Parts: sequence; structure tokens; C-alpha cells
Amino acid sequence: MRLRSIGYGAYMGISLLVSLTLAAVPAIATILVAYDHIDFQLNRIGWPFVNIESFIQAIFGEILPQIVYDRFWFIVFMPTIFCICYGLFLALLAIMFRVSRRGIPYLEDGYYPMETEEWLLYEFYEVFYILFPYFAWFFSIFFDTKPRHTWFGAKIGKFTVVGNGRLFNPERTIIGDNCWFGYDAIMSGHVYEGDRLYLKTVKLGDRVIVGANAVILPGADIGDNVIVGANTVVPKDKVIPPNTIWVHGKAIPRRERQPEIVRHQVIGGPPAAFPEEDEDDKDASSNEE
Repeated sequence: MRLRSIGYGAYMGISLLVSLTLAAVPAIATILVAYDHIDFQLNRIGWPFVNIESFIQAIFGEILPQIVYDRFWFIVFMPTIFCICYGLFLALLAIMFRVSRRGIPYLEDGYYPMETEEWLLYEFYEVFYILFPYFAWFFSIFFDTKPRHTWFGAKIGKFTVVGNGRLFNPERTIIGDNCWFGYDAIMSGHVYEGDRLYLKTVKLGDRVIVGANAVILPGADIGDNVIVGANTVVPKDKVIPPNTIWVHGKAIPRRERQPEIVRHQVIGGPPAAFPEEDEDDKDASSNEE
């Protein structure tokens, strides 16, 4: 391994530790300040805080330890305080991860042999984006969506729902407006081919639906109004024309939907259907012609 790669690896490890520390300090400080001051400040307000605390103390008396009454409002608001502080920690961590990521070189589109250090630099570059949801804990459902992807470089249009889809390389992702991803659909800007790494930006047009468990590989260029079928693969560098359905390795033209004629069924009557014309009706229509 070259000295340059070792240096970037050390930078990545140190930047992660520094980011965690700097993000945690304000959150911990906020908790300590709340522990020391929230009861005093609320008791200064008086009603209803003092009355509620006195009521609880009169009911439970010596059953509860004294610290419960000394830090009564801190204990009451503890879940709220911790959630706010944890949100502050995640916000600062996202900023630190994004800044730290800039210290590692960005690789342009193309092939990179495994023997070169670029392969390893690519892995270092993606670490910050991949690791962030793990620190989000139960908040990860809010951070593994569009805001996180765009924060790390993805270009996503209006009203697009990534949902439970997976974007492996946000910096190589361009998605249009009104798109929708099914469960575990994958959009990747990289692929490993034997001893080579291939990187290329993936593009989706407007109003594209990506079915569940579909996989879109690097360099794919998907046009507007395309449906990518569930459990299908879009090969690398594949161009899918607009207004088609991609399934079984083929782009099938989409047919325009014809308006359906709906016949209302009489309550309690036979199933709705188009009854055959009576002979009199046929004769009348033929005379009119």
C-alpha cells in the first residue's frame, strides 16, 4: 500500500473521531445546562409548575428518593431534552462529515484497476455517507431519505420519493421530478468488474417509476415516463428511451390508456355487462343508416 493511501486512511479515521467529538460536545453541554437550571427556571415561573411538583411530593412523600424532587422537571422533560440534544448531535455530525469528505479526492467517471490506490480512495470517500445513518439510531428513518442523499451530493427533483430505495453513490446520481422508488430498489454509480472498478453518473428523467428490488447500474440513462419493472436490472451505460417499460431486458413501448366505458349496475340486478342489442334495436339502427 502506498504512503499516500495510508495518509488518507489515517485522515479518514481521525476526521471521524474529531467529527464525533465536536458534534457530541454541544449536545452533552446542553444536557448538563438543563440538569442544573431547568428546575430553577420553571419554579421561578410559579404556577402551575410549583403546584404540580408539590402535589406529586404530597402523594408519594418519602417513597421516591429526594433527587426526584430536586430534579423533578428535568426528569419529566428528560425524553424531550435527550431527543433535542440527539437531533443537535446528528445535525452537527452531518455538517462535520460533509466537510471531512472534501479532504479525500473525488474520482472522475471511468475505470480504475484494483492495483491502483484510486480503488481504496473511492471506498474512503464513501465512508462518511454510508456511516451516517448508523449514528442516527431510531432517527435513521428520517436520514436515509431524500435530505441525506441531497446533502451528500445527489441531485433530486421535486416531488420525488426515494423512500426505501437505495442510492449507493449520491455524488453520481441525477433524478428528475415526480419519480418513485419501490422497496429496496438500488441506483448505483459504481460496479465491480473483476479486477476493475467502474464509476459513472446515473440519470433518471421525470416521472420514472423504479420497481421493488430493481437494480440500476452506473452510466444508465433513463428517459421520461419510464417504468423499470420490479426485480429487473438496467445494465451499465444502458440508454432507455422515454415512454417505455423496461422488463426482461427489453424496452417495451407504453400504450396510451383508452378511456373505459363504465356501465352502472342496478342494485340487486345482474352483473354489469353490455347486453346484446335487441333485434328491434338492430333494425332501427340499420334503417337510420
